[in-house]
Formats: sequence, structure tokens, C-alpha cells
Amino acid sequence: MPSAKVLKNTQYIELGSYQYWPVLVPRGIRLYTYEQVPGFLRENPYITDGYRAYLTSRLCIKSIFILSNETVNIWSHLLGFFLFFTLGVYDLLAVLPVLGASREDYVIYTIGLFCFQVCMLCSVGYHLFCCHRSEKTSRRWMALDYAGISIGIIGCYVPGVFYAFYCNNILDILRELVALLPLVVSLAPALLAALRHMPLPTYWKCWLIVPQNSAKICSSPKQMAVFEDPLCHSCSPPYDIHTWYWRQVYLVSVLAMMLAVFFAQIHPQYWNKKWQKLRSLLFCAVAGYGLMPTFHWICLSGGLSAHIVQEFLPKVLVMYLLAVAAIVFYMSKVPERYFPGQLNYLGSSHQIWHFLVVLMFYWWHQSTLFLTSYRHSHPCPDHPVHS
Repeated sequence: MPSAKVLKNTQYIELGSYQYWPVLVPRGIRLYTYEQVPGFLRENPYITDGYRAYLTSRLCIKSIFILSNETVNIWSHLLGFFLFFTLGVYDLLAVLPVLGASREDYVIYTIGLFCFQVCMLCSVGYHLFCCHRSEKTSRRWMALDYAGISIGIIGCYVPGVFYAFYCNNILDILRELVALLPLVVSLAPALLAALRHMPLPTYWKCWLIVPQNSAKICSSPKQMAVFEDPLCHSCSPPYDIHTWYWRQVYLVSVLAMMLAVFFAQIHPQYWNKKWQKLRSLLFCAVAGYGLMPTFHWICLSGGLSAHIVQEFLPKVLVMYLLAVAAIVFYMSKVPERYFPGQLNYLGSSHQIWHFLVVLMFYWWHQSTLFLTSYRHSHPCPDHPVHS
């Protein structure tokens, strides 16, 4: 027969078709309904039960081991963190040495997987401490969660742009990033508004209008010199003067957009519920920006008929398909919208979003491994590509 202490710490919840499912909870913790929790926790009216609330930091940590409507959200990304940490160790010790990776490869892989791990931990932190008795503390963890999403997006961009626009030294990229960082920080809030009034630069015209001599191969610096405008020249794809230039452009622009998102979080209304869809659309726009370097890479690689495009483009499309599916579940609150109160603990849209994010990051990691292998089996030409 259960002891009195166990019975005292037992709470009964509705779990699917089970009306009275026993759940052991630590002393000082109880589960609440949607109507009983404070307003800042009422994000999804279709999740009607299983809320933790009014907890201290210590009790928030202890609640990681109880069954609540945040349990799957916490553990899905906590296990995701361990997945990407393990992949990082395995890649650095076993995979990259077999590929004959350079120092730059190790740096890029470390950045990408580190960003994924930070994204996972930020998500875990928010879903663990969102039930804090202080609304200010809960909002701070929400801000950290959104910052983690931005960092995860950077973790996708860095290896993708690096290997798509491959023929350049990473030290050039790092020098440019360091040199431009103060300027980007000072101008980031006004960056998007300013872009509307900027005239179209010459190099954009060169990129959009492929010159007739674009099929010629740059096998030496002398051949590069015969063109009147080097920026309007396209060498044998994908190794041309565009390659080194555009890699810096895309990486710096992504950094600028991420900083703009961070600055937006300072706005006092940013975390208001009325801005929830705007926040989601903002991250969709930042993620969707990746289509621009993708189309550019296809052009530089020789079009859809190029072997590398046929091999790698489907992997890019699958990643975007996963991202779109994740954001659709997140914003539509499907399927709990059609089954209110039945998916409080398992099967809700936010849990599906979590699993799709982990799957998307893992898919992109595997795709990056493929592209790395391809780049090492098809090295850059001997001619210099720097100005």
C-alpha cells in the first residue's frame, strides 16, 4: 500500500482518455489549469492543463523530472544538446581527419555545432524557468530563447555560405567581420530602413546580368586582367572573383540582421502578445534570406544542370521544407486547436516544432558533411582569387 508521504505528493491529471492519471510531484510544486496560471503563461488556450507556476528557481529545476505540459519541450532539446555535442566530438576526432580537413574546416564545424548547442540550451532554459514566480525572470528567459533561435540560424548560415562560396581564406572573413562589427552594431537598428533608399550598386548589376564572356575560364591572373570590370566577370563556376567577395557580403549581412533582431528585443512592446506573430515573421524573414545566397550559388555553379547543384540543392530544399513545416505547426497551434485539452502533455504543436528543429539541424549537419567531402574531392584551382 502506498505510504502517506507518496499519497500526499501525488496529483491526478487528465492524460488522453485517462481521467485520473497519478503524477508524483515534489513538495511545493503543483500543476495548474490554463485559467489558474498568470497571464504571461497563457500562450496557448488549447493547452488546458499541466502548467507549472509560481515557482522559485530551485523548484523550477526540480520540476524537470515531473510530468507537465513542458516536459517534452524540455527533454527534446536537452537530448538535442547532447546529440550535437556528441556529433561535434565525433566529427572533430573521427570524421574530419579522414576527410583531410584543414584548420578552416575545424573552425567552421566548431562554429556550426556550437551554435546548435547554444540554441538547444537556450530553449531548455526558457521551458524550464518560464514558470518562475517572477514575470520579469520568465521574460528574460524568453528573450534568451529567441536569441538562441538566432544563434541556431547563424549555425546554419556559416557552414552553408562557407562551402558554397568556398575559394577564399577564412582569415579574410574574420578580419572583415572584426573590422565591420563596430559599424554594424551602431547602424543595425536603421539598416533595414536604409536599404530601401540605397541605389543599386554596380556589382549587383553584374550579378543579375551575366556577361557574355562568363563562360571563359580564369586559369591565370593574366586572363583575369583582360576584363574591363573584374567584378562583372564570372570564371569557370564556381571559382571566380564573385566567390570571395560574396561570401563576406552574405556573412556580414546575416550578422547585421541577427544584431537587428537583438536590438528589436530592447523595445518594451516586443514581448507583448500582440507582437507574437510579428516576432515569428521576423525570424521567418531572417531564415528566408538564405534563399538569396542559394540562388546566387546556383548561378555561380553553372545552373541547375551542374553536378554539385543536382547533388546539394535537394538537401537545401529538404532543410527549408522542415523549417516551413516547423513554423506552420508553431504558428497555427495545430493539432491541439482541433483537440483542445487532449494534447496537454504529448503531441502538441510546440513539441512537434521542437522535434522538427532538431531534425532540421541534424539534416543540415549531415548535408554539410556531404558538401565538405565534395569540396575536398574537387579542390579550388591554383589561380589566386583575392583582389
